Amino acid sequence: MRKIGFKAVGARLTLRRHSRRHVNWTLSIAVFSTLVTIGLVALYLMQETPEFP
Repeated sequence: MRKIGFKAVGARLTLRRHSRRHVNWTLSIAVFSTLVTIGLVALYLMQETPEFP
């Protein structure tokens, strides 16, 4: 039981190290496009408010 726990911890640390080096481009592009969309919607909504010049 103890050996399995150490193997699981070792695998998790190895997986974490690998994910730092390898960039998930699909996730990065999805997050970036979502932020751009939210920004554009916010600008559109702010355009209709009278306080926005």
